[in-house]
Amino acid sequence: MNTLTESGRMSRTVCKLCRQRKTRCNRQLPECDSCLRAGVNCQYVKDKSRPGLRAGYVSALEERLNILEKEVQLLKVDRCPHATIVANRTNSNENPSPALIVEAQSGLQISHDQLSPPGIATTVDPRQLGPLQFDPLWPSVLDELCAVWFEKYHPWFPILHQPSLLEALQASADVKETPYLPILKAIVAVTIIKDFRSEGPSKERCHQISDELRNQVVMEAINNLSLGPLQAVLILCILEYGAGRLKEHWNLVALAKRMAIQLGLRDLVAHHCSNFNRVSTLPPRMLPIPESLVDREEKIRAYWMAEVLDGASTVGAAWNISISRPENDGLLPCSDAAWAFPEAVISAWPFDDLAMSSAYSLYVMLITNEVYHAHHFLQKSYDLQRADERARRRADCQTVDEGLKDWRARFDASQLQLDPTIENHHDPNSTLIRCVLDLATISIYQGLIFPPLEGTPGTWHHALRRCLEACDSMTNLLQEVEDTDLENISPLIIPCIFVAARFCILHAKIFDIEPSHKIAFFPIKLEVCGRRWPYARRLLKVLRTAVASYDPSNGIATTLPIQFYDFMYAYLDIDEALRIWAESSEI
Repeated sequence: MNTLTESGRMSRTVCKLCRQRKTRCNRQLPECDSCLRAGVNCQYVKDKSRPGLRAGYVSALEERLNILEKEVQLLKVDRCPHATIVANRTNSNENPSPALIVEAQSGLQISHDQLSPPGIATTVDPRQLGPLQFDPLWPSVLDELCAVWFEKYHPWFPILHQPSLLEALQASADVKETPYLPILKAIVAVTIIKDFRSEGPSKERCHQISDELRNQVVMEAINNLSLGPLQAVLILCILEYGAGRLKEHWNLVALAKRMAIQLGLRDLVAHHCSNFNRVSTLPPRMLPIPESLVDREEKIRAYWMAEVLDGASTVGAAWNISISRPENDGLLPCSDAAWAFPEAVISAWPFDDLAMSSAYSLYVMLITNEVYHAHHFLQKSYDLQRADERARRRADCQTVDEGLKDWRARFDASQLQLDPTIENHHDPNSTLIRCVLDLATISIYQGLIFPPLEGTPGTWHHALRRCLEACDSMTNLLQEVEDTDLENISPLIIPCIFVAARFCILHAKIFDIEPSHKIAFFPIKLEVCGRRWPYARRLLKVLRTAVASYDPSNGIATTLPIQFYDFMYAYLDIDEALRIWAESSEI
């Protein structure tokens, strides 16, 4: 059979112009006679049918096979257990099969047009593919990154039920057909940049993959109101906050909170499902009751995580950010011990026994109850021209502080009552609880140290003392936390360290006293956090510049925004200015 030239081939469909004019088309390629005579661009309707392999496909496949055969011969035995078998068969007259070659390379199950006909699955080593051919949803990639997620992220972000997710992955022939797909994309987006250890795409490509998956998850969440996309959005909040993109983080939190409301999760938490599928005066009433205990618990945890991300990421903000009012009697997450078991075991667990509350539940209670009062105080307006209003402001601040101190005392007492054989001292949520308490203390007192009006005498030494006590408390805590634990903790600890470090720097500079060891200590701890989170690296650059410029002998003039040295500005007030400075300067 003679091969037709390009001009001799015919399209399977008529061109667009002939279709519109309803004229006869001879379907010649690349241009039909009608378009050629008219002198217009000839475009054919895309043929969606798949009659078979494209021309030259077999030759391309044979060429690819020859390349793989040569590469297999170069593989070392210690890197590939089956390399010797393939090499022996390749050197003999017996031609090895493609399946044997790719099996020897310990590859991954994929379906790819360049490697196999459509619909035929083969295996391939990702090291043999170009960076754009790498599929982040390969089973082995998901296995690796999901293991990282549950080891390093799940302890302080336990919104997923690990047994159910892993069981679904093992039982599914194609992960792209599971309802967990948005969650898996979010997990990969967060973990692939730092935690993907296998040979494969470059760091730059990992960042591209992360951005692509992030955008896919957000678009799916906008178009699909269900629990899975909500959980995926919450996971992405970690990515944005850890990168220091606070505005993007807050946008995702707002999306997550809106989804939670539409799914009825606040109603579930606040009313214990009492008005689902029954006559009630409490809206909403049209949503179905959770299908299982795991479904119920995941919805509870998703609701609380949205509230925690909102409250914990805005401590110190003086603007109205619409923090949700506390749910004092709401359903809290179950104990972490119960959450580690499959559904069958959980069904026999007393979920509502608060005595079994986990450190995560306590963290939720702190952020949504006690820290709420700090938010409320910072957002209140006072007429500072009047002495009685200034006195009322101080009294309100001390009332909030007393609540925080009382909560800390009860928390410390509960930690002492734990089983001493349980290593809870470095629990990530316990560490976060103590750091957030110190952050809240500094945030409410910092702006009250100096009189708000010129001519008003004195410094409020009580406020100064409480801030210094908070810095000492955080120093003592972080001295006991191992660097590996600090590296793998929530990025929400970053502003806690930064605020304490900034306060110590300003205290020494403003009061012209000898700087304490904490000025060097906090940047070291922030550097540990920076091993994982870019946000920490950015703020570390700020602190190092501030410390270097503090010593006149260095001869370094500070280039930091002037607001950095003003106690009246919280860290969130100056974060954008510091970001612009960090991106435009070098130490």
